[in-house]
Amino acid sequence: MTGKGFIKIFIAPIMGFLIVSSVLFVFPQNIYAITLKELGNAVAKLGQEEEGLIEEIIASEAEVENKRNKINSLNDELVKMENQLEELNRTRKELMESIENKREALKEEIVFSYKYANDDISKLVTSAGDLNEVINNIYLFKNIMERLADNIEALRFEKEEYERIARKSEEKKKEIENMRNIIVEEEKMLLKSIEENKMLLEKVKGEKQEVQNLLAEIKKRIAKVQPPGLTLVGEWDMVATAYYAFGRGGNDINGNGITAIGLRARKGIVAVDPRVVPLGTKLYVPGYGEALAADTGGWIKGNRVDLCFESFEECYGWGRRKIKVYLVED
Repeated sequence: MTGKGFIKIFIAPIMGFLIVSSVLFVFPQNIYAITLKELGNAVAKLGQEEEGLIEEIIASEAEVENKRNKINSLNDELVKMENQLEELNRTRKELMESIENKREALKEEIVFSYKYANDDISKLVTSAGDLNEVINNIYLFKNIMERLADNIEALRFEKEEYERIARKSEEKKKEIENMRNIIVEEEKMLLKSIEENKMLLEKVKGEKQEVQNLLAEIKKRIAKVQPPGLTLVGEWDMVATAYYAFGRGGNDINGNGITAIGLRARKGIVAVDPRVVPLGTKLYVPGYGEALAADTGGWIKGNRVDLCFESFEECYGWGRRKIKVYLVED
């Protein structure tokens, strides 16, 4: 592994100090470890989603109940309308009979009036025996014509009334049926929404349980390795390797011995992929101790960490292993 080539040997100590200060005193903004805080926030967020879904389901179920009550009310109204239509049909039958009778009576009256008209009213008047008979004949003819006009008007009114009631009843029935169909469709959509929300709720509950389990597992692991004086707040799964600090500068076999942030390689300095562990992050490595992410390397990619030791024996003793690396609260 090599240090940053652009850091030259002749850089003044003050420049190195400034570089180190700028890194060490600014806590990294992007931590990609599984942190207790992030897991706690995730549990809280999933809990809020769970509560929101439960409230939405309850509200939807209440709305479904309202829809069903409306449907029942409309069904009752339809029954009333059907009873009214039945009554209307009976009335219709009676009206038709009445209309038919009036037609027959009207027909007779029209024939009678026609006869009077054909017989010439002047003959009716001149043939009368006296003035009283003339008056009576004219009065009779007048009554016949008035009754004829009244019957025609009554017949017209009954027909119009029947048609109005029938039309209004049919329109009301259609209106109720349309409204019931709309509410039935709305109920179907609500039921579908409830089922979808229930499925989503189960998913959220499952995710929440998974995060809670993960949080409990990490807390348990942290409790087992918790070092005195440090607060561990997250972890990475890492592949850890080792390098010899003396080779960094003494014999120059691994570069000039200066890390990416300007520190000299020594025990407690580790190399990381800054896309995973930002430089300047404080770490704790079980079996190694407290560490600082201060260097990078061309082959340190992804979840890899290279630990600096001060002897070959320690490097060989460490070898290559899969470990949990813990984030230290700054």
